[in-house]
Formats: sequence, structure tokens, C-alpha cells
Amino acid sequence: MIKLSKVVILFLFCAAIFNSRLLAQDEKDVALMLKATGKVELKKQGSAAWAAARKGVRIHSGQVVRTGDDAFAAMVFTDDKSQLKIRANSSVTINGKREKDGIAKRISLGFGELWAKVTKQNTALRVETPSGVATVKGTEFNALYLNAIFFVYCQQGLVEIFNQFGSLLLGANEIGKMEQGEAPQHYEGNPNDLFNLGGDDEGGNKLEIEFEDEQGNKKKLIIDY
Repeated sequence: MIKLSKVVILFLFCAAIFNSRLLAQDEKDVALMLKATGKVELKKQGSAAWAAARKGVRIHSGQVVRTGDDAFAAMVFTDDKSQLKIRANSSVTINGKREKDGIAKRISLGFGELWAKVTKQNTALRVETPSGVATVKGTEFNALYLNAIFFVYCQQGLVEIFNQFGSLLLGANEIGKMEQGEAPQHYEGNPNDLFNLGGDDEGGNKLEIEFEDEQGNKKKLIIDY
């Protein structure tokens, strides 16, 4: 009986260590802030407090990023260097789940506009709104959620947009539109009339960060943006 109790205690101890490692893994950052100009704020999951964002801040899953007038934020995901730019007057929740092949990225666009350049990897990036979802594996696109309408502009590659009423595949230079209660459809318009396609970068920027991989090995990541 004593031996059995020791076995049970040892099992519980090992399980606690394993669970704590899983929890620590889930709490690791999924992205890094590359640039924040104007009023850019971050809020942790479950918190009501907002904090000013700055270059180099590590972003964890569940954090919300919001931008004010004339503000701009740029970030990079730490697994594959996929980049995300958040335009002025926008609210975006960053969700990332670490998997064997990288970080499965879910971006909730509450309102406003973003641009994404997704590296071709096994994991996908999803942009979600109440009107529909856009999902990609390696492409460059813009997304705008305004007045309950979700616009997606595929600059390069392919973007699939869908909701409960249907799906649509967008190729390069095509715009898709989704409204609540309607199936996705092509939008025949000038992307410059909808999206901010101008440059926000100064050019030639480089950032070097240190991170740990899945095995706990420390590595350096050099990002040109």
C-alpha cells in the first residue's frame, strides 16, 4: 500500500511538471512588435487595462492591438516571419496556437484595416470577422471590416473567403466582399478606393531578436522589414 502511494505521488508530480511545461509553452509570445507610430495600445487577455505599445514588445496569444487616428503598427510572427500591419482606427486580436509545424494564426478583426504577408508554411493564417473569414497559406493581402462588411484584396497568391452561406477563392488583384446573411461575392472596384495601399515603412529596417525553439534551444532571428 505504501509502495502504491509512492507511485501515485510520483505520477502526480510528473504530471504537474508536464502540465506546467505545456502552460509555459502556451504562454510564450507568438509575435513581436516591429513598429508603433501614433497611438498604438495593447491589452492582455482578460484585462481591462491598456498599455502603450512600443517597438520590441512581445505579443502573446489573446492580446488586443488598437490604433488611433494616424497611427500604425507592424508586427512579425516568431515562427515564420509572416508580417502584419495594422492601419489607423483599427482593433485586432492576435491569437496563435503553437503546433508541430509552427503557429496556427487566428486574427480577429474587430474593425478597421490590416495588411498581411504570409510566409509559405504548413500553418495557415485566418482573419475572422462576424461577416466571414479569410484564410491563406502564403500570400499577400489586405483586409477591411467596415459597417459590417468584410472586404479582402488579394495582392499575390490565393485567398479563400467564406461564411456559412458559401466560399470564394480570390486570385491576384481580385477583391472579395462578404456581408452578414449573404454568400461571398467578387467586388468590382478600385482597391485604392477601399484600402490604404501606400507605404508606411522607412525602408532598410532590420531587427534582431533572441528566442527559444520548441526544444528550448536559444536562437537569433534577424528580420528585414
